[in-house]
Amino acid sequence: MSWLFPLYLAGAAAILAPILLHLRRRPPQDRVEFSSLLFLDAQTPMPVSKRRLENWLLLLLRCLALILLALMFSRPFWPSEQSVTASASRASLILIDRSASMRREDIWKKAVAEAEKLVREAKITDRIAFAVFDRELTPLWTFDEDRQSPANRLTTFKSRLEALSPTWAPTHLDRALIAAVPSFDSSTSTLQKRIHLISDLQEGAKLDALRTIAWPAEITLQLHRIDAAVNDNLSLALAASEVADSLRESSLSTRLRLSNTRDSALRDFTLAWEGGAKADAITAQLPPGASRILPAPPNSTNTTTLTLSGDKHDFDNRVFITPPQPRAVRIHFLGKEASRDEASAPLYYLARALQPTATLAPQLTADEKLPAQAPDIVFAVGNASAEGLRDHLQRGGFLVVAPSDAALLKALGFDLTITPETSDDYRMLAEVKTEHPLLKPFADPKLRDFTKLRFWKHRVIAGAGLETLATFDNGHPAILSARVGKGTLIVLASGWHPADSQLALSTKFVPLLYGWLAAAGFSHDPAATLFVGDELPLDAAQPHTITDPEGKTHNLKPGERFTASQPGLFKLQTSAHTHTLAVNLSPDESRVLPIDAAKLAQYGLKLSNAAESASESSTSDQRLTASDSEQRQHLWWWFLIALLAVLLLETALAGRSRQVARPA
Repeated sequence: MSWLFPLYLAGAAAILAPILLHLRRRPPQDRVEFSSLLFLDAQTPMPVSKRRLENWLLLLLRCLALILLALMFSRPFWPSEQSVTASASRASLILIDRSASMRREDIWKKAVAEAEKLVREAKITDRIAFAVFDRELTPLWTFDEDRQSPANRLTTFKSRLEALSPTWAPTHLDRALIAAVPSFDSSTSTLQKRIHLISDLQEGAKLDALRTIAWPAEITLQLHRIDAAVNDNLSLALAASEVADSLRESSLSTRLRLSNTRDSALRDFTLAWEGGAKADAITAQLPPGASRILPAPPNSTNTTTLTLSGDKHDFDNRVFITPPQPRAVRIHFLGKEASRDEASAPLYYLARALQPTATLAPQLTADEKLPAQAPDIVFAVGNASAEGLRDHLQRGGFLVVAPSDAALLKALGFDLTITPETSDDYRMLAEVKTEHPLLKPFADPKLRDFTKLRFWKHRVIAGAGLETLATFDNGHPAILSARVGKGTLIVLASGWHPADSQLALSTKFVPLLYGWLAAAGFSHDPAATLFVGDELPLDAAQPHTITDPEGKTHNLKPGERFTASQPGLFKLQTSAHTHTLAVNLSPDESRVLPIDAAKLAQYGLKLSNAAESASESSTSDQRLTASDSEQRQHLWWWFLIALLAVLLLETALAGRSRQVARPA
């Protein structure tokens, strides 16, 4: 049996009072008048030292009443096996940061040593789980595993942590903490729950997602901050980069952000291309706490990696640049090659609009028949031959036609009528579906003004099977589209050459052509800036072979995704083409100065004082568990009933003794 308030047991010492009162036994004070004392014998009073207890039963009842009263106020309870375990044990989840910032010096080794210390200090009755995190939380040892084999926790900890090292991913502390809460399963419901966070707690850690949850009141967070010997850190990040025709030219348009930590003792730095000439390097100074935008130094060796030197922490001292890699796109015009130099011919304007860029290398051919090597995009104007065009579309090709009659479209399976519009007045575009993928360039407000675009001639296309994308101001269709097999068909009611319209001479022609190239799978947009943890942009319809910066190959099926796990150049290869993408470290990982713990408290986290002694915490847990057990059992009621019974018996016995002492 245990006691909720054991100090009340000292009240049992009150049993000395009735014992002393019984021993005192003062002589009777009643005075009885007698006529003469001649016939009474003199009796010597008994000394106090020789007095003895005579009414033992009454004395015992009175002492028992006092003892029962003390026991009742001490609130007794029987501790169950579950309550004993709960009061003596706790559930602790150890989270170890393995993001890129933990690559500095020996921070990772210190973090592992701190976690191992916590595992060693845990009692066998405690429940322990541990996990690592960067962008996501990765469990290594769960509470369920610990419950089944607690003796193996330390051995498992060493073996599983030995195979791990810091990654290149950013620190998403918010995701890790949110994912850690459900780790406390039903087996830990009666235990004190605590998360031990072992991290450098750098300023770049993500915390915003913590605003979306209410932190559980029963889970406390204890911080174990791992500091580097020095926090001096120069960092390099890509600020802006424009695609150029060569790496040498791209260095002129590449801008870099250099930063220095606050209170840093470093100032001097050197910025250069890896393996480049020393004469091209930039050597300068950057004050502590400053950040500067600098152009990249000249790239005389056409390398793809910029390096920064001047500090000990080199994990964030490299920037990778995507090399220029124009993608070839085969375009065929159904017509005479000789018309390429005729200013009135459609091929003349098509050849001058489709110029090579840093991302695309259009290869325009012309002939009245399709070439043996299937082109990617085919253009046809007037009475072009329909031979092979349907197969081209069925295989997933792209076809743009401006027919003068319905013969070409009928050969493609469309029952349409095409008649020339007889009005001598010009037409303008009235309604344009700028949200359609084939007209995506016109979604730009700068290209939505069609008031200066006039069409001198157009054909009236009537029939079913084509979707109207744009109309003239007289209501006739201007641009139509349809899916044929896997391919795309675009039908123009008017040509782009000057005899039909002003389209080829307007600012709309080139964006429209490159928009069609993008819809055909040949985007001219530069590659997006990618960071570690981002998914590589892949064509979901094709298989890919990816070679990472370490030279390892990854074969992906159509629709599979690939996340970049390290910085460097990734080579993406499909059956159609091969290109390279640059992936860099997240700039937030370079913000290595630690944050104040009070900032975490602002997000509602219940922080635990690291200096709090384990004995005080254990005593508090035992008090809470004992209180719950006592309130469920209510044993003090039985002591109260026994006390009342003893008092009734004592009252009856005391009254009877008094009557015997006074004879009639």
